[in-house]
Amino acid sequence: MGSAPRTDMSTIKFNVAQLLREIVGGRREYTFTEESLPLDNQLVLRSIRGEVRFTRTVTGVYARVRARGMVELICVRSLEPFDHLVELDFSDEFHSTVDVMTGVGMPKPEEDDPYLINELHMADIGDAIRDYTILDLPISPVSPAYRDTPVSYTVQSDDIDDDQTDDVVDSRFEALKAWAAQQNNNQSRS
Repeated sequence: MGSAPRTDMSTIKFNVAQLLREIVGGRREYTFTEESLPLDNQLVLRSIRGEVRFTRTVTGVYARVRARGMVELICVRSLEPFDHLVELDFSDEFHSTVDVMTGVGMPKPEEDDPYLINELHMADIGDAIRDYTILDLPISPVSPAYRDTPVSYTVQSDDIDDDQTDDVVDSRFEALKAWAAQQNNNQSRS
């Protein structure tokens, strides 16, 4: 799951030129920290810490990434901002664009939107972290302060007392209400 070329490339990059000179299966491990990484026009992943293990493949390197950071989200219940912890654990392949030994361009990978190692042999792990973080974010974020609070909805009406609201049934459902009552009576007799 790669991404299209961007102008806002991250600074979480690693030079994998030496690893690309090794045989398939060679490995390198690194740890990293980054103050912030923009995810889109509004969201920013902050206080990023992680580790990456690169393994040499036929077409580039396979990256195993474990990272964590914080994103400020807006709670859908309170409409207040809160910090959401993001913990990532993913693997993806980064394909070489240039042969490290000859400098000759490599064929484009067959997969859609692959992650690419640039012509300077840099693997942009931040780009992958951005993509995987966006996939990991909740669609309807709820602040921890509101997670255990039951949601209740009320409808105000001038014509109905609060005590009567449970008994009011749309006239279109009268037949269904009668059928349900009959089913309950039949079950209680059995």
